[in-house]
Amino acid sequence: MTDTVLDHGYIPEEHAPDPIIGHGDPTPPGKVGTWMFLASEIMFFMGVLGSYIILRSNQHELFAKHAEALSKPLAGLNTLILIFSSLTMALSVDASQKGNTKRLVTFLVLTLLCACGFMVVKTIEYTSKYHHHTIVAKDPSDGRTYVYDGHETAHDDASVTLRGERKELLPGVPFDIHLVSEADVAGEPESGGAKAEEEPTFTVKRADMSQDLRYGPNKNMFYACYFTLTGIHGLHVIGGIIPIFFLLVQGLRGKLFPAQTEYVGLYWHFVDLVWIFLFPLLYLI
Repeated sequence: MTDTVLDHGYIPEEHAPDPIIGHGDPTPPGKVGTWMFLASEIMFFMGVLGSYIILRSNQHELFAKHAEALSKPLAGLNTLILIFSSLTMALSVDASQKGNTKRLVTFLVLTLLCACGFMVVKTIEYTSKYHHHTIVAKDPSDGRTYVYDGHETAHDDASVTLRGERKELLPGVPFDIHLVSEADVAGEPESGGAKAEEEPTFTVKRADMSQDLRYGPNKNMFYACYFTLTGIHGLHVIGGIIPIFFLLVQGLRGKLFPAQTEYVGLYWHFVDLVWIFLFPLLYLI
């Protein structure tokens, strides 16, 4: 016998699936939120990278000249580190979803070591730039004014010792210390012989200096862009280290969080992808 309205007291109606519980194969809200966050990050980096490309197109020679002072081997090493960390992060997600705590801990440790290694290499690069000077000073021995460009090896209140090159600053020649690069100062040695394999060392007294500028964000537009882009990316790397560390701690306690591990993995792959764009833009082009 068929059911009637009197049996139910209402007429059954079909309703749309619950947006949270749903039917079939719903997408977890956490994953939706992660993708929305990554979409906002993509728009942010598109604006930053787009600004860099525009600035570079207007001063191509300046950017190309100063990019030569960056360490390509260190940047290449960091690229390999991040690519490997993407692999270990993907294996961490797989281990978490399969309930393999031991493999999860192993690959999270490797991912964390790669992330910290990336920051160590970047710190080495930043330290090198901090100790890289361009100095304009008079040499008391001949009374001439020189432009010195090199890395600081020692300093005190009275002087700075640089390992690098110098070039005489001729009167009447247009000069802007912000535009000087290693290539501008490097040249044939004063003796006229073959260029030495080791860079010479100069000790410059502070009393003889008229200008002293480090290779920092205020050096010129290129270094302002370099430190901004790599600094923002470095903050994102630190932002990935923190949740990876917490997942590792929970893994050591025997607890698995497959969904959260996947969300962190998506973020980490995004951080790696951003560096794949930064590496050629800053170091190779």
